[in-house]
Amino acid sequence: MRALFLKEWVKLRPVWGLLLVANGLLMLYLWIDMRHHFRVEHAEMLYYQANRIGRLFYSDMRYAPLLTGLLLALAQFWPEVTKGRLRLSLHLPVGLATLTLTYLTIGLGGLAVLLLLEALALYGIIALYFPIEFANSALVTASAWILAGFVAYLGVTMIVLEPGRGRKLFYSVIVGGLVWLCHLAQHYGQAAPLLPGLIALTLLLIPAVFLPVFRFRYGGRS
Repeated sequence: MRALFLKEWVKLRPVWGLLLVANGLLMLYLWIDMRHHFRVEHAEMLYYQANRIGRLFYSDMRYAPLLTGLLLALAQFWPEVTKGRLRLSLHLPVGLATLTLTYLTIGLGGLAVLLLLEALALYGIIALYFPIEFANSALVTASAWILAGFVAYLGVTMIVLEPGRGRKLFYSVIVGGLVWLCHLAQHYGQAAPLLPGLIALTLLLIPAVFLPVFRFRYGGRS
């Protein structure tokens, strides 16, 4: 397992680093944009827009977690499948469940670090200019977007590993629906009632990955 961790880290390190830089630049842009708003408009007006109108001053980061999860999953599994390396790994004298969990632990762990840093940066930016209640609300709203990142990672993993075209399409529809739900909330606080259900559905995708892995290992096509 140590060799697998090392192999995955060497493979994912460049992509992970680029995603870290890209997300960092996005948060820098959000901070500059927020500072600009407070320089050209009265704070009371901005508070009104956020609290009464429901304007999200950080909406530019809405799809960043989604893209981060999608790209990380592709970087991890696309080369493994297209170059046949994963099929060789699945024949190692290691249990299929153990091997799958190892892959997922590496990918989800790397994704979690990226999205946690993004969430902390967002919280700090909002708390710098708005009352702490706004920062807490922003974190709740962004949590649904962050879940979309995990849905994208797990969903793309399932789609890439699934050998059957029909099932690929089925997984795409399911994952697309979950992503849509994660982005359903449009204003401050709207995501709060959805979070428990979204978390549960996202967690269900983890054991769901085992089915396409099993079918990939044993050549399922239907």
